[in-house]
Amino acid sequence: MKVIQCLEDFGGPNDPVAFQCTHIFYENEGQFYRGLSKERHISKDDFVLSDFYQTDSIPTNNFYPEYHQKFTRAYGNCNGNWYLKRPQLSKYDPNYPDEIKDQVLHEVQICEFLTKHPHPNIAQYHGCDVHNGFITGIYFTKYSLTLMERVNPKKLSKLLFALDRKTGGLSIHEQLWLDQVERALRHLHSLGIAHNDINPTNIMVEGDKAVIIDFDSCRFYETDVGLVKSTYQWHDEKVTTARPLNDLDALEEIRLWLSGDVDRFKFDA
Repeated sequence: MKVIQCLEDFGGPNDPVAFQCTHIFYENEGQFYRGLSKERHISKDDFVLSDFYQTDSIPTNNFYPEYHQKFTRAYGNCNGNWYLKRPQLSKYDPNYPDEIKDQVLHEVQICEFLTKHPHPNIAQYHGCDVHNGFITGIYFTKYSLTLMERVNPKKLSKLLFALDRKTGGLSIHEQLWLDQVERALRHLHSLGIAHNDINPTNIMVEGDKAVIIDFDSCRFYETDVGLVKSTYQWHDEKVTTARPLNDLDALEEIRLWLSGDVDRFKFDA
């Protein structure tokens, strides 16, 4: 058994904060599975099959969409300067078995569209990683750190970080980064697209440059966003359609967060 990823479940945003179970995503004899354990584990090596009270098989065709010639195919890894985004098994839900595959395919379609309308502050797409006729990942230019990693190395919660800052304003770099993100968003909006998941982990920073990443949440205006996995505490949970305000409100929330202005937060913290 090869454990790929493990996540502790503390319930939903409306549940009391308490450990529920551990989700373990693993490969065994070429097949992928999700196992649930009532135990908390020290490391990926601290699992045996008998720990699982429930196991769900994840067929490969549930997370690898079929490759089509109309898409860009990437060859090689450009000397390690590219990042390969793989399907996230942690998003697997037996109730929606094709959701991962559909998200990968949607992101490829958005990226193909954006290559015809490039912007310097939108992550550069290099094409699909393809094996046996299926898309097994998406290549992007590799960037150094997320905005969250850059400004919050102590990994404080949204509220504690903002309370710790209390700067009353942004640094020169932070202002520059957010201005670039806003320009990228305005560009997306000019194409009729809303990102729908702007948050500090979906902004990469490289020196003086900031870029937007993660395009599986992108939708054309007025499209339903009910199944979009927007990040908790960084979006309005009552919004049901794609619209520019989704992104601009989230960007304003990041400005308030960086400034320590907790009294003006739009979303829960």
